[in-house]
Amino acid sequence: MKQSNPTRNRPAFTLVELLVVIAIIGILVGLLLPATQYAREAARRISCSNKLKQIGLALQQYHDTYQTFPPSAIWGAPQPNGALPQAPYHHTWIKMILPYLEERALAQKVDDRLPAWGQTILVKHKLDILLCPSDGEYEHPSQTHDMAITNYVGSEGYHWWPSAVIPRWFWRQNIRVDMPDPIADYSGVFTITHSTRIRDIKDGTSNTIMVSEANSTGFKWGRIWTSNRGIPRLKGGEAVFRSAFVATGIYGHCCQRNIYSEVDGSGVKTPRWFRSGPHSFTPTYLAAWGPNAEWPGASSLHADLVQVLRADGGVDQIDASIPIANWILMNAKSDRKQANGGYAIIP
Repeated sequence: MKQSNPTRNRPAFTLVELLVVIAIIGILVGLLLPATQYAREAARRISCSNKLKQIGLALQQYHDTYQTFPPSAIWGAPQPNGALPQAPYHHTWIKMILPYLEERALAQKVDDRLPAWGQTILVKHKLDILLCPSDGEYEHPSQTHDMAITNYVGSEGYHWWPSAVIPRWFWRQNIRVDMPDPIADYSGVFTITHSTRIRDIKDGTSNTIMVSEANSTGFKWGRIWTSNRGIPRLKGGEAVFRSAFVATGIYGHCCQRNIYSEVDGSGVKTPRWFRSGPHSFTPTYLAAWGPNAEWPGASSLHADLVQVLRADGGVDQIDASIPIANWILMNAKSDRKQANGGYAIIP
């Protein structure tokens, strides 16, 4: 008796069935890809947070040693007989905490008697701890005029002058809130020309933002006194990065009083970019612009949030759309007005 061949009776896949299987696989891949990207961003965000914590620990150790946090920068060196402009210097707060970031060997190679610019061992030294893995737009000094960058910047408070007293009428007219008296100074921990001790932070170290993120190209089109209204700048001519070790400045006290020299000693420092296309700015930010608004402010490429370091060393995630009044208060070290809704919004 002839037996049938079982392989001949096995039904084959039809073209329709094959297409259905491919479509199902495509759907599954489409569902898994966002989850994978989310997991990767979560890991990058955690890494970024850990770097902020390390910077916070370094700042606390610096304070333990010198009984003060470092200034935002030391802009100049005195000239004989007090002549102006001062000689170039321009070392930043990040350079000052190098020994506490496990970079003592680098710090010992830097000549503290000389300006920051011209010391290649410092200026071009890329430090991974200063780079947020969620950024990645600019990383190598060759992309930024041979200057290493940082994604972590110190808070000057409201603006780039040595004090930031905001009267009640200014709050009402420009920021559209009725901030109760008394009139207060909204300067930050890294206010220009100041050094801040822990006891100077009258609002409490857990309530005061000391360092925030700044993405390496900056933001644009977000007006002053707004939060999360801008978009990331493109690499190249419109980008603004933070130079880690050289205080380059552009406006305010550093550049509008004929006090200091240009970074490279080429003349008096005036309101002009030291390097542009991309543009270089000091590793600080201003609270007059909320997160993700314009280049002088804090910014982040994390989705709708910016990570901050408080003066007690704690790291928080702040909604990028935070009300600008709250942001200004949280960046001020001794305004004695906490960001608790204790003001009236003016329609």
